[in-house]
Amino acid sequence: MSIGITSAILASIVSLTVAIAILLRRPQRRLYSRFALFTLALCLYHAGSLITRFGEGPMSPLQSVTAAFIAPLTLLFFADVVRDNSPTIRHYIRTGFLISGIFTVLCISPLGRSAFILLPLGIYVLAAGLIALKMLYQHTQRSTSDRERTRLRYLLYGGAITLFLAAGETISSTAVPAAMGHVAVTFYVYFLYQSIISQRLINLVELMGKAAVLGVLTLMLATIYSVLVLWVGSGHQGLWLFNTLVASFVILILYDQIRPWVETTTARMLFRNHYEFRLQAQTLERSLRTTISIDGMRDRILSAFTGSGTEVSIYLLDEGKLQYLLQGYLGERPPEVLSLSQHPTLLQEIRRERRPVILEELMGRAVESPALLTHEDTGIQRELGRIGESIEAMRSLRASVVIPMTSEARVVGLLAFGQEQTTKEAFTEYSAEDIVALMAVAEACAVVVENSLEYEKRRERDRLVEVGEMATGMAHEIRNPLGALKGAAQCLKVDELQPDQREFIGIILEEVDRLNGVVIQFLDYARPYRGDPIPCNVNDIIDATLRLMEHDALPTNVEVRKELSHNLPLVSVDPEHLKQVLINLFTNAFQAMPQGGKLTLTSLESSGANAGGDAPFHSLQNAQVLIKVTDSGPGISPDLFTKIFVPFFTTKAQGTGLGLPICQRIVESSGGRLEVASEPEEGTTFTVRLPALTPPTNSP
Repeated sequence: MSIGITSAILASIVSLTVAIAILLRRPQRRLYSRFALFTLALCLYHAGSLITRFGEGPMSPLQSVTAAFIAPLTLLFFADVVRDNSPTIRHYIRTGFLISGIFTVLCISPLGRSAFILLPLGIYVLAAGLIALKMLYQHTQRSTSDRERTRLRYLLYGGAITLFLAAGETISSTAVPAAMGHVAVTFYVYFLYQSIISQRLINLVELMGKAAVLGVLTLMLATIYSVLVLWVGSGHQGLWLFNTLVASFVILILYDQIRPWVETTTARMLFRNHYEFRLQAQTLERSLRTTISIDGMRDRILSAFTGSGTEVSIYLLDEGKLQYLLQGYLGERPPEVLSLSQHPTLLQEIRRERRPVILEELMGRAVESPALLTHEDTGIQRELGRIGESIEAMRSLRASVVIPMTSEARVVGLLAFGQEQTTKEAFTEYSAEDIVALMAVAEACAVVVENSLEYEKRRERDRLVEVGEMATGMAHEIRNPLGALKGAAQCLKVDELQPDQREFIGIILEEVDRLNGVVIQFLDYARPYRGDPIPCNVNDIIDATLRLMEHDALPTNVEVRKELSHNLPLVSVDPEHLKQVLINLFTNAFQAMPQGGKLTLTSLESSGANAGGDAPFHSLQNAQVLIKVTDSGPGISPDLFTKIFVPFFTTKAQGTGLGLPICQRIVESSGGRLEVASEPEEGTTFTVRLPALTPPTNSP
């Protein structure tokens, strides 16, 4: 079997495989369909070349007919690649199909194998290829992006080389030029396929690296197979079958061992910058496994990439305001805050998809959106606007890729990576392997963040245990003297005292009661909240709490508005404890509006991370019941925002600073969270999140 026949078989199989693979991808796009037609035509052309070489004569009818249709299909496909829908290109395509029809009739006629037909046919196909290259060249010149221009050059140069080598089959009758053309077409088809499915034109070095890995693996495994099989010869059929089986086992055993070594060696030789970058990321990921503090995590990330030409930004979630705060950076200073109000599209996509956002893909989507949506679609401008917002947000971060730190269903932080363009050793794009390495780093960072929070919770729990033990003794040491002081003051004959002395007795009694209340609250905060959780409807508890307060505690100048959702799932909570939380939140809201205002009480069902907790019912996955208490007061000052849950911190003259910490502990003991969001002069919203419950299903 000659090299021309072997290469034709290879080109046919690869073209057919690529055509099937692109047709099976979802969602289907017009570009996929046109590429499939183009590769199917190439498959039939090489199948026709195979028939021609077996017949050892002029071009077969199958080869000549498919060659005729390759011309307009090439124009059709590359017009979609460069998004050129001009009247001139449409005219070329229509004319091309007409000419191809004429050539089809001529090729199946008795004169179809003569030079008078085949020579014009070759010129016609060559002209179509040159027009496609011209379209690529013009689009390359018009491109405003350096990266896009560089990648398009890969397509242009690769197409020119492929067209030149493919012409060798018609120019020479020998097998070597034909084989070179078949191999060139095979590589170019694979190159186009990788560019399309990855939504970006694959880097040439990356493609060559993958080809080198595949080639070396194929050579090594073929060598093993040949040594164990071919030496027995054809005369020992039993031994040949036995060695075939042994060779297959050897290959299966060695494949996983050989492949990592081949990939590592190839990466080190062909794209050393990427290899060293991934090595840095892997070393960093291992070091983060032993880190438990946020500061330690930040320092290790920054030191790992210092001097590498990589720009890094580290953001962590500020849960109170649903925004991400800058913790550290390398390179030029990025924005201090990433918020939903300033960067809505980027953060919404990250929180929704929980996967890396790549600048290159966003730019590709921006270019191809008009091709995906018709001009009659009213959403095209909104879609382009959202993509443009994400691109601007990425550029403000100086980032090529933003990777979320994901913990369960929450994005607890962000890592933004870019490359300094002034660094000679820097590379401009992140390969798929680079992003996988960075995702491992982000995953390790998420573990550090969660471990840090858990560590702080344990420290807080241990501190509370100590406080609880101390509080028991303090209660006796403080309350007993207080009782004695109050009793002694009450035993005094008030009627015999002077008016100013009576006032002092009143102050003593008042201050003793106040101090006794502080001690009681302190004990409430220190002791564990076990309570008696039962399935409850939060709307009933809200109504009961308002009835308790309506006679004495509800100000007349505050409008109370209820926006309660019906058919809410039940929650497992102690109703008296939840009433205590709501009374405290309502009272704080009233005190924040001394001149009057509006208090809005909202209940709703929401999806979110299940907070867990022990309960006699089964938790619905990601389902929560929310109670929101919103006032129209002046809001909480940003410098006080992080202190409101700190015990004994208060801005009230008569406050103890234990109300909100007690509420937080009660909610957390029920498996939920107490959150706060506030903007100056726009009011404050406290949100109680409780896991939703559903009764267990009885098995028949």
